[in-house]
Amino acid sequence: MKTRKHYRRSINRLGLMCLLLFTLAAQANTARIFVLSAEEWARPRSGEVIAGVEALRAAVSYWDKVDNGMIIVRYPGEDSGELWAAELRDWLISLGVPSDYILMVAGTQAADEIRLLVGNRDELEQ
Repeated sequence: MKTRKHYRRSINRLGLMCLLLFTLAAQANTARIFVLSAEEWARPRSGEVIAGVEALRAAVSYWDKVDNGMIIVRYPGEDSGELWAAELRDWLISLGVPSDYILMVAGTQAADEIRLLVGNRDELEQ
């Protein structure tokens, strides 16, 4: 009789520990990717237009919610990609993201998009 109680308690504790680990694992990976297409970027830009671009609005909003947040800008590596990324960086700063929280990385696979990877700085730098 005593072994059954002990067995049930062990199973319950194991279940509780698994639930706790799944919860912690879900919280550990906070990074999200937002894609900005060249087509979206080709529109004439102003503060109102930039604030209305869904990928940028969502990325900045998510950055604001993440603890110790950071934005990695992955852009096409050629000259036009560098110009695009530099202008985007300036716009991100104007939207309230300090330059220390933006990391520029050249060489995405697609030449017609920029990917914004947003998450916790410690996780992204690993």
